[in-house]
Amino acid sequence: MTSTEAFTWDALPEVVAGYLRPHVEQDFATAVTFLAEDVVVIDNGETLKGRDETLKLFDASAEQYEVTTTLHSISRPADDVWEVGTHLSGTFPGGEVDLRMLFTLVDGSITRLEITV
Repeated sequence: MTSTEAFTWDALPEVVAGYLRPHVEQDFATAVTFLAEDVVVIDNGETLKGRDETLKLFDASAEQYEVTTTLHSISRPADDVWEVGTHLSGTFPGGEVDLRMLFTLVDGSITRLEITV
């Protein structure tokens, strides 16, 4: 897949779908289990290393803001990279934002997650 397609769960690798289902529900303790132990996560310009750092940041954000996440597109910019377009709405500054989630897979594991505007 090189072009952007509408979001469907079946179009994603199992590990990415496994991560996204609990992430959308803000069950980050479950979501991070789909990340490699030594994952690198870049979120809002901040680089996090490992599941524990990632869980702390995501949980802190969930405590501070109410967020609804809608998944709307999928593309595959490289063989080992999947991009999921999302729309967030909630009580955070600005109230709405479109984000890209870039998942890099190595041997079926999410080794990098980059969340950008």
